[in-house]
Amino acid sequence: MKKKGFTLVELLVVIAIIAILSIIIIPSVIKINKSINERLLNGKIEYIESAGTLFASNNQEIFNGTDEAYVFVYELIESNYLNVDVTAYDSKCPEAKRGATYKGCIIDPTATTDEEASLNLGYVVLRKQGAGFTAKYLRDGDISSSSDKATTLVDAVCIGFANGNLKGQTSDSSGNVTSCKCNAATNATDLIDNKGNSVNACIIAGENPNNYLRYGDTKPNWRVLGVYKVNGELSAKIITSEPI
Repeated sequence: MKKKGFTLVELLVVIAIIAILSIIIIPSVIKINKSINERLLNGKIEYIESAGTLFASNNQEIFNGTDEAYVFVYELIESNYLNVDVTAYDSKCPEAKRGATYKGCIIDPTATTDEEASLNLGYVVLRKQGAGFTAKYLRDGDISSSSDKATTLVDAVCIGFANGNLKGQTSDSSGNVTSCKCNAATNATDLIDNKGNSVNACIIAGENPNNYLRYGDTKPNWRVLGVYKVNGELSAKIITSEPI
């Protein structure tokens, strides 16, 4: 008995079905993976902030008479308050020793390149609150000297604009979207676009959680929207989905 094979029409139908299924399934898989990675990142941020709170409780001298202090993630690692995901020899862990004995890095699962993968150069803002402490992780990159340290939320955003870790956007007089930043990383008194013109607002662009600051304890639904100029002074605007 002669075996019957597939006809060209049948093969085309199968290929078409596979193509349609791919169009439906692949975006869903990518979306699921992205959601999982974002949840993993939020979990790591909570881990970092919890370590920062414990560090503040055990090292209260860092406040030096004030209600606010900060500690870099790599300092929490070196002080054994955090465990690393990869060692210093891993490609995702850049050699940024900053004077510390290098152990390794905590990795951002949402990062697309090795250069963006390490969370080590972020820092935790610690604040006294009643009998305890709060901690807020800021991913503002390598803050190289004391003059660059963020002392306010406006400073934190301006530093992010200055080092490129946050993308600022505004509209020019014609309504065209253009990039913007503060006129200095800290103690800024003005906002400027890419041509040096003064603007009234500089928004943190993008919906990626790597490209905005969170505010508060560990709630990802409190978001710093950007910096605005009000009555000649700069203020940071915060939005939230929580009832107030």
